[in-house]
Amino acid sequence: MEFKNCGWAGYVKDFISKPNEEIVSSLSSFLREERSEQIFPWDRSISALKENLVDLKEIYDCALIFEYDYPRSGGKRPDLIFLNNGTVLVIEFKNRVEPETVDFDQVLGYVRDLTEYHPIARDKKLIPILIPIGFDRPYYESKGVYVLKPKDLPLFIRNNIKKSNNLSDIKIWTESPCEPLPSLIESAKLIFHRKPLPNIKQAQSAKIPEVLNRIEKIIQKSTNDKTKKIILITGVPGAGKTLVGLQVVHSKNISVPSIFLSGNGPLVQVLQYELESKVMVSQMKSFLQDLWIKHKDKSVREKVIVFDEAQRAWDRDRILEKHWGKLADSEPGLLLGLSNRVKDSLVVIALIGEGQEIHAGEESGIKNWVDAVRENPIWEVIGPKHLSNHFLNNSIKYEIEELFHLTNSIRNIRAIDTSKWVNFILDGNINEASILSEKIKKDGYHLRISRDIEISKNYINDIMKDRNIKRSGILVSSKFRKSEEYGIKPVRNQYYYYGEWYSENNQNKHSGSKLKEAVSEFGCQGLELDLPLLCWGTDFFWSNNKWNVKVGKPRKVKDPNNLRINAYRVLMTRGREGLLVFVPKISDLDNTYNILLKVGFENI
Repeated sequence: MEFKNCGWAGYVKDFISKPNEEIVSSLSSFLREERSEQIFPWDRSISALKENLVDLKEIYDCALIFEYDYPRSGGKRPDLIFLNNGTVLVIEFKNRVEPETVDFDQVLGYVRDLTEYHPIARDKKLIPILIPIGFDRPYYESKGVYVLKPKDLPLFIRNNIKKSNNLSDIKIWTESPCEPLPSLIESAKLIFHRKPLPNIKQAQSAKIPEVLNRIEKIIQKSTNDKTKKIILITGVPGAGKTLVGLQVVHSKNISVPSIFLSGNGPLVQVLQYELESKVMVSQMKSFLQDLWIKHKDKSVREKVIVFDEAQRAWDRDRILEKHWGKLADSEPGLLLGLSNRVKDSLVVIALIGEGQEIHAGEESGIKNWVDAVRENPIWEVIGPKHLSNHFLNNSIKYEIEELFHLTNSIRNIRAIDTSKWVNFILDGNINEASILSEKIKKDGYHLRISRDIEISKNYINDIMKDRNIKRSGILVSSKFRKSEEYGIKPVRNQYYYYGEWYSENNQNKHSGSKLKEAVSEFGCQGLELDLPLLCWGTDFFWSNNKWNVKVGKPRKVKDPNNLRINAYRVLMTRGREGLLVFVPKISDLDNTYNILLKVGFENI
């Protein structure tokens, strides 16, 4: 019987009796895009595996699945899955004598993906195993991975697999809807084309569906009652705020015109590039220019305005500067001021990433929104409890909705505590960060570090090899002025290829995955990569038991130190699968390198 989504599958007794040539032929056909030299190691591995399993008649009813190609994996395929009703061995063969760091990360990645996304694996005990073909030492365990020589596999199976009287159902396993949560860009495309998003337990635990449903009901009531409402949604980095906003403006349950706005130029570029449309995604600056400068008397078509990255809303001074003195209010003030030009309903949804103000003019934060409501008291405010006092202390009515604070990260699907860990680091709580890092790494979030840029790039290329839908890229602080001396070339200020940088694979000359050009905190906020390479700069370094900032002459900002901390908060929270940090060999960064080792990073 043939099974879908794998190179070959069957029960152990069938595997042993099947000629090697038939199994290799099946694998070769399945892996036809691979070069033929990959088949020879399989031939060796199959022969060795048969020799070692033939005497274990008690496991003849267990199943073997070779090269399981689970959906949306980006090219990941475990070499072998040994399937028992209660325990699953995830086995990776390597044609070398000793395993390398990237091998451990690879097999742990398989286990994490299957645990999180596969409905059958979720309730099983999964054990990651590495088998270097030339390995000839006693087996050992490291970081939760068992390293065995081929002939040790029978003993390991005998000790870890319990006899079951029930056949493992290979068909159910290989055809189960294994659905990893799509990236922000993939999600935007699915939403735009009215396709359902995967039903993933992390999105469910983050209560994204409930949040969307609550917003839809508020909009419907506002539409019926012809009222003006502000919805404030806060959350940790990667909690799904942008995803919620995109779902709102494309919701079939909202009958009034909607628009998604952002002051984040790179994010807008990427979304417009992927959606091949500018109709429902626009720059905040352009939107305000159109309604407040070019067409002052024009009625407002949109009845739902989603403002992404609303913590970056410009204050009055920044507006005066950027709009050449033609506008004289904050962005929240200008948005809420539109109420005078709307006879019926208007709903503004502000998506607020806390602790991510990184630019001049963004430091007023929630105060801008409080002041705007005081000037336009017709607005009703709904938001999470922790923002309530800002409004209540100014005699502004405030309805608390706890759903509107998103506390779980769905970007770092395997490391919900990553945001808290980054906060510990930036707050100087080294011991707490070190303790929490162990859980993060156990959950499968890679934390790697190097002082050699070529070694760093090679690691990224190795772990991302053949994963064509996955994306990597280099990140660097905008204030690390000498990064090019250490092999890091930042993109220019007016960069027009963010869409390609994030969306295309490394065959495209502008792709971030080529690891040629780096984007800054301004180019990555609100966006994500599967595995980013962060170049640490001399603008933020550890000395005298605390973080120090060195940025030269500061611009017109209230607290340059806080902006730099927030910049590194953004840079450190972009990864879905892990984070690799490159620390240049600069004596001023020696202490920084050592402290990063203490908080959980491990050398490649």
